[in-house]
Amino acid sequence: MKKIIGIMGNISAGKTTLCRLLEKQWGYDFYPEEVDELVLNYYYGDRRKHAYNTQVFFLSSRFRNWWHMTISPHSAVTDRIKEEDIHIFTEKNYRDGFLSKSEKMILKHQFDAMKHRIPEPDLVIYPHTEVDELKARIEKRLLAEGRVRESERGLLAVDDTYLEDLNGLYEEFYPQYKGNKLRIESRDWKLVNDDGSIRYESESARRLLEIIEDALERPRQN
Repeated sequence: MKKIIGIMGNISAGKTTLCRLLEKQWGYDFYPEEVDELVLNYYYGDRRKHAYNTQVFFLSSRFRNWWHMTISPHSAVTDRIKEEDIHIFTEKNYRDGFLSKSEKMILKHQFDAMKHRIPEPDLVIYPHTEVDELKARIEKRLLAEGRVRESERGLLAVDDTYLEDLNGLYEEFYPQYKGNKLRIESRDWKLVNDDGSIRYESESARRLLEIIEDALERPRQN
């Protein structure tokens, strides 16, 4: 039977790793987040100027991804859920004063109009990750990918609270999400080797897949 799983979480929380694990071990189609590095460079360079356009870009690309998963006959997994655009990133920009009340209202209206055509996923997985671990992973990614990810360097600054603020918003949103969901702690799972390769056949991977399978089989939460 076809299943759809959405992964939500902070930057470098391990969402793509989980998606790759399900793709490899269960044969799920992986729909990665559509990321435009130019959009991100503009956004991180001047959030006040580019917050609204960035949110429009990600909101539309998110629903395109979810629509393709909906009409596909195959089980699928993706590394963002559509609610993150409104409850996490739009909310963060609004609280920081980079989106006006009217801009937030327009984005929420667009979200509400589009979400009715997209069924809820069978499971949402939230890999919670502490900020120090997020920064360590981002730094490692910057070393591996160089200028491609240069826009994220500012997140590593000692006085930058972006990742911490996002974690706070995820902690607010997760209890409010009414669908079938599973929270895991990233520190409890050793899924990636030091060279960045995924440990597909590890004991950690096997146990985590068992937990995910059990969560898929339980009744939906109300």
